[in-house]
Amino acid sequence: MSASASSSPSSASSPSSAAASPRSTSSTPSGTSSARPTATLRPQDLRLDPKFVITDVPQDRHFYWTVDEMIGAPDGCESLPRRSSSFEPLLDSPRSSPTVERTMWVVNGQIEGPLIEANQGDTINVHVKNNLATGTAIHWHGMAQNGSLWADGPNGVSQCPIPPGGSFTYTFTLTREDQYGSYWWHAHRGATYADGITGPLIIHSVNDPLKRGEDYDIDQILMVRDHYHEMSDTVVAGLRSPQGWDGSLAAPTPKSGLINGHGVYNCSAAPLGSACTQQAPLELEFPPNKLVRLRIINMGTHALFKVSVDEHALLVIEADDTPTHAAGVHRVPINAAQRYSAVLNTGSDTSGDSFYLRAQMNTQCFAAALGELDPQALAIIRIVGEGESPSTETPSSKDWGDDDLLGSCVDLDDSLLVPRIAIDAPVDVDGRSLFNSSITATSDLSFRWTLNNVSFDAFTYNPLLFQVARGQTLDPAVIANIVVDGVQVHDIIINNIAGADHPFHLHLLKMFIVGRGEGVLTTEAAAGLTFNTTNPLRRDTLNVSPGTHVVVRVITDIPGVAAFHCHIAWHQAAGLFGALVIQPSRISFADIPQEAQALCDAGNIMPGESYNTTEPARLMMRKRLELGSSLFPPSA
Repeated sequence: MSASASSSPSSASSPSSAAASPRSTSSTPSGTSSARPTATLRPQDLRLDPKFVITDVPQDRHFYWTVDEMIGAPDGCESLPRRSSSFEPLLDSPRSSPTVERTMWVVNGQIEGPLIEANQGDTINVHVKNNLATGTAIHWHGMAQNGSLWADGPNGVSQCPIPPGGSFTYTFTLTREDQYGSYWWHAHRGATYADGITGPLIIHSVNDPLKRGEDYDIDQILMVRDHYHEMSDTVVAGLRSPQGWDGSLAAPTPKSGLINGHGVYNCSAAPLGSACTQQAPLELEFPPNKLVRLRIINMGTHALFKVSVDEHALLVIEADDTPTHAAGVHRVPINAAQRYSAVLNTGSDTSGDSFYLRAQMNTQCFAAALGELDPQALAIIRIVGEGESPSTETPSSKDWGDDDLLGSCVDLDDSLLVPRIAIDAPVDVDGRSLFNSSITATSDLSFRWTLNNVSFDAFTYNPLLFQVARGQTLDPAVIANIVVDGVQVHDIIINNIAGADHPFHLHLLKMFIVGRGEGVLTTEAAAGLTFNTTNPLRRDTLNVSPGTHVVVRVITDIPGVAAFHCHIAWHQAAGLFGALVIQPSRISFADIPQEAQALCDAGNIMPGESYNTTEPARLMMRKRLELGSSLFPPSA
């Protein structure tokens, strides 16, 4: 049984909206049957329609979403070991019981949720109905949120969660001058986007230097992600316990990789009693003699992927949402939450040709055992001429002969990515601050990731934004935070002192990457250095390797509480989270709609249940886990 979806017209304030109307989808309720519906794929939505009208006339666009619990098997493995609760933490072995289907949390019944496509200047309205038995919140990755701080999405930072059975509308206007390019959206409570609440967000602009018909002919979204067979809250509870998850305190290794929500799991490695279907790879069809823009988005929880196409070099033309001069590469390394556009040229291909697209996980980025993981996800590209049928032959193409599959977990070299629209970073700065990432053991012998020696627990019902709106100063012993009042040029020095690679993401603002280096850098030492201010790369997510530092320069022109965190969801959920508080004197409850404030009175443990609304998310989750059964050992 699949969830049904229907299209409804977009509301718009402009008379021209009919020509450029976005698709708004709404999900039919799943009814009262005890059988859960099955989540589905909609690959047709991922080839962008060339008829979409790119205009500078602002429009209101409305999207109608329901978030549901469904069955999903995107990699073919349908049945996993039973837990007494979807949220049961690891106590002994997670593989010692009978089996049930893999639960997924999805929007409008879709694995990799609905596409949002809009123009710079538009106002986005996403009407969310939460049918889950727990609260949720959604983040719009890369959005500036100027004037809509409450809509940024992270639970405990800018909002309280949407409660079970509740509804909420996110409204934000795409006002930033360079707010166009490739983005995505995802759940932002704990690590729950690993359970399926993700999707693409594409913004066009008449000012975008990347033009269809000049730089590319076909616009194809290509989402890659690591896929797990367990619910994220279960994994997080294990990681935060002395026992760890699956016998390890390290972030878990995924079970497979997905391309556009489709993967191939090695069924011979499936746990005893599992139901597993050996799937064929995803297939993509393109005509010959075309330039295909692949908008590569890593919606994953942990893995760095290296994306390549057999026997075809790729030209990178966008990093996150910054258009860049073309840089030829064999493989595009992409960390969690990053985006790249890469052009595939089919000029040397003829109808009937076929070859592999590969998304290879760098296994050296995993500290836990690899288990049954096949680190390579495959798709087949078939070249199909007009009026012809695609080949059904298995490709005989070969991977590139280089050995660039493992090695360090670093980003694509910044020096290769030269922004097409040249913007120099300000030379003079008004201040400098540190975010030092490390790791620490706790009194119960579990461990936490830290920023400035603090491991953050979100206060689910006391968001940081609301604290600042009340005139409070954020306690640096509770959350690492940097406060910048007024519009300033500020350097943030990110030191990765110990542990693992971390792809750090800053909400609200773009970062100029002005320096990278080995070792720990202090603010005093930075004052004596010269940084690259000549058209440096600008992006919102960047990797910092252990024992290195990165210096980013920001302009604090948007008031708000900007979350700063590692985008490896397991690290974030284990405390690797801070905040940049921008112009706190301009943040007021008058700017937070009553609907957003009301979420904080709703309760999100279970329908009809609520607890102390000021305690951290860690304790909230624990109480949810304890409902109905005693799941923790007496000493916990």
